[in-house]
Amino acid sequence: MKKITIYAAAVAMVTLGSCNIINKGITRVNGSSGKSTPTTASNTTTAPTAKTPVIDENAIAGEWTIVAVGKTAISDREEMPYINFDNGRLYASNGCNVLNGSYNLADGRLSFSHMASTMRYCPDVPFEHDINVVIADGTGYNVKTENLGHESYLYLMGENGRKLLTARRHNMGFLNGQWLVTGINGRPIDDEECNIFFDVAEGKVHGNTGCNYFNGKLYISPDRSNALELSNMGVTRMACPKTAQETSMLVALEETASAIRGNGNQVILLDKNGKQVMTLLRSENQNIDNE
Repeated sequence: MKKITIYAAAVAMVTLGSCNIINKGITRVNGSSGKSTPTTASNTTTAPTAKTPVIDENAIAGEWTIVAVGKTAISDREEMPYINFDNGRLYASNGCNVLNGSYNLADGRLSFSHMASTMRYCPDVPFEHDINVVIADGTGYNVKTENLGHESYLYLMGENGRKLLTARRHNMGFLNGQWLVTGINGRPIDDEECNIFFDVAEGKVHGNTGCNYFNGKLYISPDRSNALELSNMGVTRMACPKTAQETSMLVALEETASAIRGNGNQVILLDKNGKQVMTLLRSENQNIDNE
């Protein structure tokens, strides 16, 4: 699933207030009224003397893919739901309709207000209503984040500690920068001209096969862990004696389905079956971790 860009659509928006279509007849989950007294994200389980870091704006800012609501897991959909936090403004999708409104984060508690939504009818999105119940006017939740490998998770928690909504985003910033190709399909490569450069934020990749320059697109799927897809490769056509190396490198790039950190300053590219297709070593004088 490719990343969906939010744009202004000429679609009627309805306010999600006391008379709106989403909140009508809905009982708040776990008594999550916006009038609840602010608490920290873990004050129900941490000893009073423990110092618990308070979740701040920087920890939640940006876009997250919603992967579960309540006990319902969400995956492998053409339009994955998402939630985007941008300096007090909220932009989201329930997998069918686009939502926007305001949010406030204080003392580890997140609340929503002034919510509005488009009004498409999507009978094939069974979790749409459940997401609307969570992201609605007047709701407030304790919030928790954690990092697991190359991914970060955001949890909206009910008063009893139950996870009401789970969102995920990748931590693939370690790919950013210049890398030397040290191996292709298990064969060692000793060629300083054979390199690759990743720009995760821009979704671009370029480099040199040791013979020709190439460039293309980089895509990280929110549906899969460690996902990395490289496509739309353009290559110059200069003749040189490294044709076999060039061919194997271009094929390996097209076959790449994921990327993981190796030992030290290494990155390993894998195909869809988990087979190692390329080994990279970070070029000198670069920041090792660029997340």
